[in-house]
Amino acid sequence: MRWHLQKISTYILLSLGLIWSNLSLIVYSQTSNQNTNASELSASPEQNFKQGKITLAVQKWSRDIQENKNIDNALYNRSQAYILLKQYPFAIKDLDKLLVIQDKKVSVNVYILRGIALAESSQLPAAIESFNQAEKLQPSPLVYNNRALAYQNIGQLNLALEDLQKSVKLAPIPPHRLNLANVQIQLGQYQQAIQAMTQTLFQDSTFFPAYTTRGIGYFNLGLFEPAIQDFVQSLKLQPDQPEAFYYAGLSFNKLNRKQDATQNLLRAADLYLQKNQSTLYQQVLDKMTELRLQ
Repeated sequence: MRWHLQKISTYILLSLGLIWSNLSLIVYSQTSNQNTNASELSASPEQNFKQGKITLAVQKWSRDIQENKNIDNALYNRSQAYILLKQYPFAIKDLDKLLVIQDKKVSVNVYILRGIALAESSQLPAAIESFNQAEKLQPSPLVYNNRALAYQNIGQLNLALEDLQKSVKLAPIPPHRLNLANVQIQLGQYQQAIQAMTQTLFQDSTFFPAYTTRGIGYFNLGLFEPAIQDFVQSLKLQPDQPEAFYYAGLSFNKLNRKQDATQNLLRAADLYLQKNQSTLYQQVLDKMTELRLQ
């Protein structure tokens, strides 16, 4: 049973818009005061968006579109807001309008956003075609990582691998190497995954997913001691990783350290339960029963 990052990650939407540079900050800010006052009503949609007032921003862009004011930017920005709000059909509709309006001058980012919205709507062949169009205009890690995830979701791991190798070649940064290593692990290329994660840790020794992923590579090669060392280091940096505890537990079991195996697997189960991942929670318990651990 292999659970570690069954998908590469979520589809990557980074610094595409005219509005924001850090999506996570914007998403978190939605939990702040939601009361609408006069200054917010008079602010631009871009300002409202930066403050986390996404619905208000969408409404203002909708007004601009209705009044035919700066319609290209309004459609483009509203589509990104719809993606953040998981309103993918509305995003696709906006982006399809942009394709018609811009015709032969379509921005590469329109195709990338459209690919993301289509993929999130489970329209994977259409998403891949949109990413193909983006690649023709401007090859980039953003295109390759997103298309790789679409390939992965339809089971074409070798094509995902090719895209991720292109991404790492263009920008050999830790997140890109991590995506590559996770697909290599799914393909059984454990030595290559270990090498990719070792290179990543030379770049950034605090990048905890690299330890977890390299540990899984070691585990699959039967190298249980170095696997445990990597899981311990990863958990020192980020203590709430159920996958690290799970594979640490399996590694301890292989070394006949039953008490350590039990403690780590129980911790993995508890963390899956905290994350509302009930299926994985039950699968850990089933694994413990199979291994005769209490």
